[in-house]
Amino acid sequence: MTRETLSRRNALKALAALGTAGPLVLNLSSLGAAAATAGQTDYKAIVCLFLVGGNDSNNLLLPTDDVSWKRYWTARFRGASPIALMPPGTPATAIGSTNAVTSRKVTATNFPEYWGGVLPIVPKTPQFAAGAAPGAAARTFALHPLMPNMHKAFSAGRLAALANVGSLLAPLTKAQYQKPTAGVQIPPRLYSHSDQQQAWQTGQVDYAALGWGGQMGDVFAASGNAAAVNFTSFTTAGLTGFPVGGTVKAYRISVGSAGGGAVTIDLLQRTGSYNNSPTFLAAMRETLLGNDADGNALGQTYADAVVTSNTTASAFSATLAGSSVTAPTAFVNPLTGNTAGNPLADQLRAVAQTIVAHGALGPNRQVFFVQIGSFDTHDGQNDRQSLLLAQVDHALNYFDTEMTARGYGAAVTTFTASDFNRTYTTNGDGTDHAWGGHHLILGGAVKGGDIYGTFPTVGVDDAASGFNNPDMAGNALIPTTSVDQYLATIGRWFGVSSTDLARIFPRLPAFKTADLGFMST
Repeated sequence: MTRETLSRRNALKALAALGTAGPLVLNLSSLGAAAATAGQTDYKAIVCLFLVGGNDSNNLLLPTDDVSWKRYWTARFRGASPIALMPPGTPATAIGSTNAVTSRKVTATNFPEYWGGVLPIVPKTPQFAAGAAPGAAARTFALHPLMPNMHKAFSAGRLAALANVGSLLAPLTKAQYQKPTAGVQIPPRLYSHSDQQQAWQTGQVDYAALGWGGQMGDVFAASGNAAAVNFTSFTTAGLTGFPVGGTVKAYRISVGSAGGGAVTIDLLQRTGSYNNSPTFLAAMRETLLGNDADGNALGQTYADAVVTSNTTASAFSATLAGSSVTAPTAFVNPLTGNTAGNPLADQLRAVAQTIVAHGALGPNRQVFFVQIGSFDTHDGQNDRQSLLLAQVDHALNYFDTEMTARGYGAAVTTFTASDFNRTYTTNGDGTDHAWGGHHLILGGAVKGGDIYGTFPTVGVDDAASGFNNPDMAGNALIPTTSVDQYLATIGRWFGVSSTDLARIFPRLPAFKTADLGFMST
């Protein structure tokens, strides 16, 4: 028996001993990714990238045909700091120069004129304006100017967009939303961050014990195999709902500096050194167990869980140490021109390490949740969203490139999610909470180069011109595709059966289709 076999066996024994221990915190920054690929056959991973705060996807994916652009410009090129992006083909305007489109002198890097025009994309399937007669001119589209890598990925067929997605209990029209009658189902607390984050991750606005990603992982851990139970579901974001399953245990990956400290567990959300110290463990026994001969199950279980988890983590580290994935390239802040850190790229590097190591860990299905925050752009949107989307673009390009280089290009699918979209009009220098929004799906198994779902009519109602947008109520798009449909499509590719999809997404029968078509079979 080889040393490698013994090492793996010891790790799996430690996993089996884990039993009822709580969520683990794995510091993967000090771990290498195992070179083993023996378990790569039929391996698949899904990565949920959550844009926390509600991303303004009206500036992520834009219709650029004349009618749509005029409505967009009217809604967004106004206020103290206009948030309208520049039309396709507009050259970037240098600081101190005047832009020919807006006639504004560019005095700072947060002017959209400084970034140049939006990046045109050509979907394979033409998207027609809502209600347009057959044969009407197809709409045209573009991506945010600070997402050049995703622009290339779309052209290369690795990136797809899904239009107008949101929380829905059943299909809903503008008329039903504005004047609901008996039987009309409108999701509760639509504009609440916490409730809609829950809805996107678990399907519930109130507390839900299980998340959609974790439940998909449960399907492949039903046998109770220790490796599948313990190394199927991961999050880099702490206490989030998406990766929580009934069978799988959601591990929290701690992303630190290269060559960081030991792998630890922290059940009290304190420092690892505090929980791991002999003094702490002795105090737990003394405080909760006391001198009672019968002992205290809570104190003993907790102390045992810490010890067992440390043992497991040490075995895990020993099994995987010795190799690594490529570090992300330097990120350049588009507003300053300076090299800066990109926490999202660091998270995805840890995900990449875990994926490459799956052959040593055992599971052939893995679920990941990563996030990037500060998308709640009520003000200063030009500064904040531009930097965030540039970080997303850089991190996704790094991750997709690394996965492809490692032979996992078609085995890993990454998709965006967010609380909600934002208002179509600006509030002066930002946007407020809205509803339906657009999302991106990346990977070799994605039927890329296309926009899926129904792209909505844009623009707010205008009594003077008689324009009444059928897809927008007030300032918010009413979703035409549900989150359930979105994730069920990914789940089907992941290998979840129709029976299990119906259990995980019980609202699916209310919608026209459970497969939106953006994933390869």
